[in-house]
Amino acid sequence: MTDDSNSPKNASDMTEKELKSHVNLLRQQVDRLNKDIRKSIEEIKLHRGSIDELRNKRDEFNAKVKEYATKASTCRKTRDTINQRIADLKKPRSGIQEQINQHRSRLDQLKAKRDELNSIAKMQTSSLEKAYANELYVFIHADIPLKHEIDSMERLKQLGERLVVSREADVVHSELIPIYKEIREMRKTGDQAHQDVQSLADESQTHHEELLGIYKDLDALRKEANLYHTQLKEKYRIVKPLSRSIDANQATVERIRDELSQYLDALKGAHLPGERAETDTEQHEIALEKFKTTGRMSLKELQVLMEHDDIKFD
Repeated sequence: MTDDSNSPKNASDMTEKELKSHVNLLRQQVDRLNKDIRKSIEEIKLHRGSIDELRNKRDEFNAKVKEYATKASTCRKTRDTINQRIADLKKPRSGIQEQINQHRSRLDQLKAKRDELNSIAKMQTSSLEKAYANELYVFIHADIPLKHEIDSMERLKQLGERLVVSREADVVHSELIPIYKEIREMRKTGDQAHQDVQSLADESQTHHEELLGIYKDLDALRKEANLYHTQLKEKYRIVKPLSRSIDANQATVERIRDELSQYLDALKGAHLPGERAETDTEQHEIALEKFKTTGRMSLKELQVLMEHDDIKFD
């Protein structure tokens, strides 16, 4: 590449010798730049295989990441659906337990009342009825002294009071029986709900553990994909400057070739004062050099090259 500060005179002001010297200089610059371009291309080729391999590896692991992410999403949705069913079951189970607690509270009240009455009655109703009947028979039919008759009357009174209390306790006890039955049925329902919840909880835990395993594998796959991506970026960091260098050098080569074409055109028409125009051999050399370096030529140059069999048309 030429430097403006050291640029030669205009082509029209240069001698044939100066033109040839400058043409050689430009040709050397083109050769050096083409050599740099080929070197950069070869270096890029060396990296291209590993770039393709790294990209394929990265894409392979990214595909696995996507696959495992889908598995994780499916597993998580299944687990969450089960957890929602558990929550739905817990609501009525809590309601059942609340009803059981209410019944137990009523049960405790009735039991306390029954036990208090039984503590007053001191005997079962059937036993008190027998005792009362026996005492009444004695009072009515037995020929006993007045004092004994008074005592019998007192015993009848006490037995009668206790019998009333005992029968009241029996009534209270009869109220306990349906409550016991309701509690027993509610417990069955609650136990079944608890079993269902426990079964679903075990199933949910299985899916949760499976999800944790998927997440673990997913993290490992992401790390692998990121590792290959990092290595790929490093390769691109090396290759991109080479690609930019190739583009810049190619642009410079094109510019120099345009410049070279101008000097070759000037060389073709150059002649020293008092001397004849260049020989046919010189015209051929100039035309051939221009064709090789720029790929362009005039009709006259094409004719010269065809005459020397450098270009043929079948």
